[in-house]
Amino acid sequence: MGTAVQSFYRYHARVYDWTRWTILHGRKRAVGRLELHSDSEVLEVGCGTGLNFRYILDQLDPERGRLVGLDFSSEMLRQARKRLAARGWNNVELIEADAARLDLGRRFDGILLAYSLTMIPDWQSAIERAREHLKPGGRLVVLDFGQFKRWGLLGAVMRLWLRLNHVETLRQYEDKLHEVFPDLDVYHWLGGYNLTAVGRRSE
Repeated sequence: MGTAVQSFYRYHARVYDWTRWTILHGRKRAVGRLELHSDSEVLEVGCGTGLNFRYILDQLDPERGRLVGLDFSSEMLRQARKRLAARGWNNVELIEADAARLDLGRRFDGILLAYSLTMIPDWQSAIERAREHLKPGGRLVVLDFGQFKRWGLLGAVMRLWLRLNHVETLRQYEDKLHEVFPDLDVYHWLGGYNLTAVGRRSE
């Protein structure tokens, strides 16, 4: 499936920013739950074209704060580089890598996965690897599609449409997050349209 997702984004990278704003709700609120400081070091897993960078960088000092954007798609990262150049953001590093095999050799104050976990085939490993990259006291925030439980027949339609776009909504994400982060808060929005999970690493 990893190759399928990469192929999918070879085209969608060009139109991503113009289409996804209609469905990717709650991103600014999710960044707020990271509770960043001006000198925080932040990792966004599945950063795509950098659509969320502005929300993160608004919280960081340009000289002291650092952001690392990681994605599996070279095409999406190409668009992210264009965004960095256009905005003049110099405290952002981009890395092409597999979230399930993440090994950056450093830890972060905050890690964000925004509408990316549901597209990762080995999502359990991605959660585990993310935890290992958190500093003690650091926060992981996962924002993603929910299961549309209160949407009736329309919920089934939404789940099918998302699956056709390589998004799997019915996996047991919350159970795994609770396993890895005993200190976990989960917030549901709009009848299960999306969920935001906030985990903290205690040691």
